[in-house]
Amino acid sequence: MKEKIIACKSTFYHMAALVLMLLVLPLAACQTGSQGYKSNPEAIAFNEAGIDLYNKGAFEKALLNFDRALEKDPSNPAVHFNKGLALDAMKNFEQAVISYDRAIELDPNFADAWNYRGLSCLNLSQYDKALESVDKAISLNGNNAVYWESKGQVYQAQDKYQEAVPCYARAASLDSADVELWDRLTYAQMKSHLYEDVLKSTDKSISLDSTNSFPWGYKAKALHELKRYDEAIVAFDRALALDVNNPALWYSKGLTLETLQRTTEAKKCYDKARSLGYQF
Repeated sequence: MKEKIIACKSTFYHMAALVLMLLVLPLAACQTGSQGYKSNPEAIAFNEAGIDLYNKGAFEKALLNFDRALEKDPSNPAVHFNKGLALDAMKNFEQAVISYDRAIELDPNFADAWNYRGLSCLNLSQYDKALESVDKAISLNGNNAVYWESKGQVYQAQDKYQEAVPCYARAASLDSADVELWDRLTYAQMKSHLYEDVLKSTDKSISLDSTNSFPWGYKAKALHELKRYDEAIVAFDRALALDVNNPALWYSKGLTLETLQRTTEAKKCYDKARSLGYQF
């Protein structure tokens, strides 16, 4: 059950900060790799209206505004990038790639455009193109956690968890306060059977957010694999205290109890998992 939650977390679309067109060079609103793009007032107005609509989740209306901005100024890479984000949000990944390509054509060092191009290619299952694009973003700014996370996602989508691990680890080292990065790293480590490393990652995640059941559950599973069964039970109990209706946790706790030959308690856990819809 939790793996399904992680799969949702690991979708390849990010809500990125949109880029403002600028009359002067440069302002903090610029994305990494952009230089600050001059434009005419009408284009700026349409772009800012599109940003506001995008942030409100009105992606189709945002797209219309970005298109109108591009009618006024077709040579502004920031607007092409913003259009790509809106198309991504509408799951029109092929057209999003075209928009990112145009942004990159106008500004080859636009790292965010390379990164989100990679994620769009990933959604199209174009793994080689995705990796090439994300690697380009990293070459432009190797200290951006988002780019390393994206690279990890490219590998994870191909079930290449051992390759994903160092990418997520690098991302977590660059943004150590991001709980989701530690959870992504935990998942990839678990899939790679790096159980001792799982314990370190889950401890970090728990230190950042003790109310998150995910790291407690994976800590318990890692402890089980390391044959530290009594400790695993304690971790399962912590996870279940936070997510009592998670059937996979009940089932996994049952397996550990059965290993300890506590069969009566294990049966209760299995029964609870079944009552919550878990099939085994």
